[in-house]
Amino acid sequence: MRFSFTLLLLFTAPASVFCQGNVDYYSPMFPRPVGSNAYTPEAFLKRFGEEKVYNRWYFGVDGFVRTDKNRLTNTFDELISTESPAAYGWSAVVGWVGNEDWGIEAEYARSAIHNVLLINEDNSLHYKFTNDKNSLMLRGKRRLLFGKTSLRRSAFWIGAGVGIVPNSGKQMEYREFYGYRQKGRWQGVDTLAMTSDTRTNPHATGFAEANLEYVVKIAKGVDMSFFTRKQWGFANSLTTTLEYYVNQQKTQTAVIQGDGSGWKFGVSLRYVFLIGKGLENLNLKYDEE
Repeated sequence: MRFSFTLLLLFTAPASVFCQGNVDYYSPMFPRPVGSNAYTPEAFLKRFGEEKVYNRWYFGVDGFVRTDKNRLTNTFDELISTESPAAYGWSAVVGWVGNEDWGIEAEYARSAIHNVLLINEDNSLHYKFTNDKNSLMLRGKRRLLFGKTSLRRSAFWIGAGVGIVPNSGKQMEYREFYGYRQKGRWQGVDTLAMTSDTRTNPHATGFAEANLEYVVKIAKGVDMSFFTRKQWGFANSLTTTLEYYVNQQKTQTAVIQGDGSGWKFGVSLRYVFLIGKGLENLNLKYDEE
């Protein structure tokens, strides 16, 4: 009995020593100078190498002010005019950046294309008409090369893209205006009328864009962008047809056209939800005995 107990102790003692020596097998530590804690693998690589961002994905929300360039074909002898309106809008974006050098963005924007009608009287009248307010955009971006491109940092980006406006073809607004004009002394008056019929294009229309922005890294996973964008419409998304009548006889017609050409000035807040990164150029030195 005593012999069996002695053998059990002999087998148990080495096993406990072996187990204790392998507790940290999956968490290797790297030595530091005497008096310092050991490096973890991540801290060791960051200390002796360069961190490089290979790609990242983000989503964001943009807020902006946009302007539209309207075109008017006839003024009815200076009775009517138009102007380039300014309005607020917003958009949601999803983007990918490769090597902190090139980027691609997909955007949905909730922003109207406007037509403006001004009736020039003693008390001028102002009317603003809008389309369906939806658009889709795909843009490519390139970072201006200052410093190391592999590092995620504040920088200027330039870009270009194409978009589509999915019009509904609906009548958006119809208005009628009436007035009177003195013919002359003892000759009575003319009855004047003008109609305004605003409709969207029955087909989708397209546009192109040039983009300049400055992206600021404000946190580990958050960027802020300040941007300026110029857009050119390929076809009219919104058309306002005006007809002028004198004593119920149509005498003149005019058209206000809006194709989405104009400017955008805004701010974008972006959250990086996926980053692919690694380390390179490790600077390791070994002492030779």
